[in-house]
Amino acid sequence: MTYYVGIDIGGTNIKYGLLTAAGTIIEDSQIKTATSGACIIAEITQIVKAYQESYDIKAVGVSAPGVIRNDGFMVTGGAIHDFYGINLRELLEEATGLPTFVENDANCAALAEKWLGAGREYHDILAVVVGTGIGGGIIINDQLFKGAHATAGEFGFMIVEPIQNQDSRMATLSLTGSVGCGIVLKYGEKIGSDEYLDGEAIFARLAEGEIEATEVIGNFYNRLAIGIFNMAVSFDPEIILIGGAISGNPTFMTELTHQVHELKRQHRDMGPIVLPEIAPCQFLNKAGIIGATYKAKLGIEK
Repeated sequence: MTYYVGIDIGGTNIKYGLLTAAGTIIEDSQIKTATSGACIIAEITQIVKAYQESYDIKAVGVSAPGVIRNDGFMVTGGAIHDFYGINLRELLEEATGLPTFVENDANCAALAEKWLGAGREYHDILAVVVGTGIGGGIIINDQLFKGAHATAGEFGFMIVEPIQNQDSRMATLSLTGSVGCGIVLKYGEKIGSDEYLDGEAIFARLAEGEIEATEVIGNFYNRLAIGIFNMAVSFDPEIILIGGAISGNPTFMTELTHQVHELKRQHRDMGPIVLPEIAPCQFLNKAGIIGATYKAKLGIEK
């Protein structure tokens, strides 16, 4: 039997695993993400070579942050600044001697859901990852859509509120409709405190009726719903899958869906228009290695 190695490079940890061609995870683990690009490449090489000692590895799939072209060139690399302007695929293939395929992390989440997750019965899917910022992936006619410059699915750049002080960045979905910025940072600004509270703690204050939490989370829902609504009418997918830890909260999913449909209800020209289903992603922490493996599997089978 042949196997694949799936690698998920995050800002904090590198998750990795040994998978079969059917997507079964045989084993998986994680290590801390190194501070330099060279060290990250060396650690991935060590992981792959260790698997090669015991298994017949067919290819390596890598999920990474940033804008990544089909040839593996990293236009950007998220928080990993050493990855900007390098061809990660070529470097890893040279180091490991194996066919390697590199894809954006949100695109890998979409691929994982399409292959084995909540999107496997659908042909047209949007995956929206709600976390520190907003990421996304687009599946059209069962194929990952990357756009002309590999930036398709960068939903976080979408402008969802009026621009102030000529700063369009502050009006984007990532800065207003994410957990990290739209809730945690906004709440800290609202209460004027350096005390760090995560999204779960702020939702708890919402449940207690706190005015500040109610206002911040209300704005968060509104901006995220506007973004999801815009995606729905722009792409007309069968389903929009929401990822990130918050998607495991049924109350969040119910309220988000309600607010998206409320935007439709308020639009008098949209009566007969059908909005897509909105549902949580199936895979959370494993999405990267599963989606990266699927990317490698598709690349090998071409």
